[in-house]
Amino acid sequence: MIRWLKRFRGAGFWRKVKQQAKLWREVALPGASIVALVMIVRLAGFLQSQEWMAFDSFLRLRPPEAMDTRVVILGIDEDDIDAVGQYPIPHRDLAKALRILTAYQPRVIGLDLFRGPSDDIGRAELSQAFQEIPNIVGIEVALNEQTVLNTSPPPELPPNRVGFADVIVDSDGKLRRSILAAKTWGGELKYSLPFQVSQVYLQAEGASFQHGPRSTDPIRLGSIVITRFLANSGGYVRTDANGNQVLLNFRSRQLPFHTISLSEVLDGKVDPSWIRDHVVLIGMTAASVKDMFITSAVKSTLLASILGDGGPANQVLYGVEAQAHTVSQIISAVLNGRPFLNAWPELGEYLWILFWGLLGVTLGILLQSPWKTLLSIAIATLVLIGGCYTLLILGWWIPVVPTVLALWGAGLTTAFFDRDLRALLEQRSLTLKRSFDAVHNGPLQNLAVILRSLDDDNFSSQQLRTELQSLNRELRGVYESMKQEMLTRSDSLYLEGNLVLDLNTPIPELLYQVYELTLSRNFPCFVGIKTYIPPNFKTLEDCPLNLVQKRGLCLFLQESLCNVGKHALAATRLDVSCTREQGWYSLRIVDNGAGISNPLSMSGGGRGTDQSQELARQLGGKFQRLDNSPQGTICELTWPTARFWFWRF
Repeated sequence: MIRWLKRFRGAGFWRKVKQQAKLWREVALPGASIVALVMIVRLAGFLQSQEWMAFDSFLRLRPPEAMDTRVVILGIDEDDIDAVGQYPIPHRDLAKALRILTAYQPRVIGLDLFRGPSDDIGRAELSQAFQEIPNIVGIEVALNEQTVLNTSPPPELPPNRVGFADVIVDSDGKLRRSILAAKTWGGELKYSLPFQVSQVYLQAEGASFQHGPRSTDPIRLGSIVITRFLANSGGYVRTDANGNQVLLNFRSRQLPFHTISLSEVLDGKVDPSWIRDHVVLIGMTAASVKDMFITSAVKSTLLASILGDGGPANQVLYGVEAQAHTVSQIISAVLNGRPFLNAWPELGEYLWILFWGLLGVTLGILLQSPWKTLLSIAIATLVLIGGCYTLLILGWWIPVVPTVLALWGAGLTTAFFDRDLRALLEQRSLTLKRSFDAVHNGPLQNLAVILRSLDDDNFSSQQLRTELQSLNRELRGVYESMKQEMLTRSDSLYLEGNLVLDLNTPIPELLYQVYELTLSRNFPCFVGIKTYIPPNFKTLEDCPLNLVQKRGLCLFLQESLCNVGKHALAATRLDVSCTREQGWYSLRIVDNGAGISNPLSMSGGGRGTDQSQELARQLGGKFQRLDNSPQGTICELTWPTARFWFWRF
């Protein structure tokens, strides 16, 4: 424990931490910049339309809900207009329908129709029906600044039995919100038709109504406080949030409400149980009357069901249908706990985007592979979308489009920056390693021979000068050879004497060239060798090796032969063999010289041993240096013949 603490507190540990932190900072900053850019783009409102589309798709794809039988739509369609012979519907027919409905004892009737000309001969009958039926709620248009654009309600109805029909649509022309309360330009507080109808229905359930003098004050119905829409709720950015608006939580069902026609009511063909103690909304469902909206948030509409359409992304929603969804939303929230659609505070939404963006940065750094990062981000995206979808079912609209953009943008940017930086560092490391290999397998080998020769009394100063001059040329040639190797093709191997080997050459031929070149070098232990067993490298003709593995095998053979030339004192025999037996390739270099006398040095390692062990790992085999009985050294590399295809890479 004490040793661990000392290492933890050591300068080397913190130096590594600082180096890693610097590396992370270099690759994390581009990803973090992408996250910041996504936030700025969202703040500017450029992702608003995409967020609306995702929001509508989630609503449309929710699991189906039960039909709300408390709300019934009396739709006046084209057949009804043909039956009565005119439009607007004559007052007498409308009055007759209201009295028939009243006999079925509905709790409240919402009349989403504007009255016709006052000289209609049935106007008196309709006026009398308005006065005698206490649970009718009529409509008006009241929120336009120019009074000429407003429409007055039926004069027979008191203000508490009138609701405005004003609606607000988004810039893409689709309906997603409903206005419950607002003040007119004259300062009068008014409520919408769906809210007035819902309030009448809920009064019978004992749900009290509370609201302040301002339209923006919280509205309480029973124990429920209606969630008010704000300018930046969900995917909205600086949107008109005047009055008291709510996000429409459309009921998720192909046919969410019972629907009847005017002709069915007038002919007495309506099931009374559909009407009794329920809400009846009367409105136009005729295509010739342009009381309709566009939405992408419902599975189907009345028009789509008539046309037999399976539910396109853009549906035509009649005005009375929209009113029915709003009424159902309010009643269901108060009586059944069905949630209104809520949104996080704006700060929470941006922290959410930041979290997923930083997750992408983290994945890009830790996985260190664009493909692994791509797969991980795809999985994280599925989790993110699934989480947002689940939260929407529970009543929470969480931003998904900017979050996905932040996750993918930051993750992929970080991954590619990390890949490029690591590739640069790896290239530097590879250059350094190859440079050292070139020095180690060439000049350093010759330097070792020179140092050994200094102990020989017959080694003259002139010989020393000649060897040092040769060593000087070799050292200077290393730079040129490495320069050529780095700046030209990566499939070349530069050896001593500016010899260039093409690594695309079959491996047997490459190994023969390395074998002959190395034996021609001026190493003292090669002089006494009397017996050479010619190697047969053709065994490796069918061995699948990539360029890196070919390079490593050539360097392994060169290093092993150099060790024989330097250390195999009094050697008379050199055997280089290449075999394939029992599923294994084997490349052995055997001599009978004195070799390395210290057994510990046999298992130790310099750069040559490191090269051999690294090559063995690449090939999935093993490297070993053993004593040869009775004298000498065995240097052996073995690897399996049957390998998976990915070993080639």
